[in-house]
Amino acid sequence: MNKSRSIFIKKTKEWTEHEVSFVSEVLEHTFEKMLNGNELNHEVSVLLTNDEEIRELNKKYRKIDKPTNVLSFSITSDTIVNELRMIGDIVISKEKILSEAKDQNKTFNDHLAHIVIHGFLHLLNFTHDSKEDSTIMENKEVELLNMIDISNPYGDRI
Repeated sequence: MNKSRSIFIKKTKEWTEHEVSFVSEVLEHTFEKMLNGNELNHEVSVLLTNDEEIRELNKKYRKIDKPTNVLSFSITSDTIVNELRMIGDIVISKEKILSEAKDQNKTFNDHLAHIVIHGFLHLLNFTHDSKEDSTIMENKEVELLNMIDISNPYGDRI
C-alpha cells in the first residue's frame, strides 16, 4: 500500500507563504520519523493564527483565558475514513512564537519548528503531565529537531 501524509494548513494574514512551507516541511519530516512503517495514510490539519484567536480557543476548550503557543486536538479514536487515519488538529500563534523566541534568544524558525513538533507529539499522546512524561517528550523533541539541524531548545537540561 502506498502511504501518504496529508497536511492541511490554513493561515491568518500574519503568516507568510514561506512560513507555511516551513511548517509543512517540519511536519513531513516528523510524520516520516514518527509514523514510519504504519500501514495507514495519515492526516493532520494546522491553523496558523494569532494570539486573539488562539486565546479564544484556549478559553473555550481548556478554560484558560490567555494565549498560548500551540494547542493540539488529538482524535483519540481510530477514526478511519477511506483508509485515512485522522490524527488531529494543531493551532499555533505566530505572535506567541515571536515573543517566546525573542525572550529565549532563539530564531523564529528554530522555535517554530520546536512548537510544531511539540504539537504533533501531543497528537500522538505524548504529554508533559509528570516529570517522567516531560523527559520522554522533551527527549523525542530534541531527537527530531537534531535530525533537521536545530539545536536542543532545552540547553543543558537535556
